[in-house]
Amino acid sequence: MIRILLALVVLSVLSGCASTDFGSPDVYQRSDVQRAGTLEQATVVRVRRITIQVPGNNSGLVNLVTAGIGAFLGSEVIGDGRGRYIAAAMSGAASGFVAQKVGDALSRTAGLEIVVRKGDGSMRVITQPDDQLFSPGNHVLLMDTNSGIRVTH
Repeated sequence: MIRILLALVVLSVLSGCASTDFGSPDVYQRSDVQRAGTLEQATVVRVRRITIQVPGNNSGLVNLVTAGIGAFLGSEVIGDGRGRYIAAAMSGAASGFVAQKVGDALSRTAGLEIVVRKGDGSMRVITQPDDQLFSPGNHVLLMDTNSGIRVTH
C-alpha cells in the first residue's frame, strides 16, 4: 500500500511539471493553424547553447500535498509514540524538498540562441528549443507567426 501511495505522489509531481511547452519550432499552437504568417530567408551567423527556464507554479500546491502525504506516510511507517511525530516532520520536510527540486529540474530544457542575418543585412537573435540543430553558414527560414518567430531549415 505504501509503495502505491509513494508511486502516486511521484507520478503526480512529474505529470504536473511535464506538461510545459517551451515553444518548439516543430509544435504549432492552435492559434497558428490555418493562419497566414510571414516567411523570410536568412543565414545563421552564430549559434550558442542555452537553458530555457519556465517559471514554475508559485502556489506551491504540489509541494504542500507532497509534504503532507510524506508526513502522513512517515508517521504511519516509522516510529511509535513521540517518535512518530518526529518521523512525520522529517519525512514531510524531505518529500517537500524533493518535490521542489524535481519541479525545478523538469522546468528546464536545452535551447539555442541563434543569430541570423536577414536578406537586407539586418541581424536578429532568436531563442528556441534545440529540436533542430544549426551551424554558422546554414541557410534557414524565419517563420513569423502569432506564437512568435521560429528558425527552421
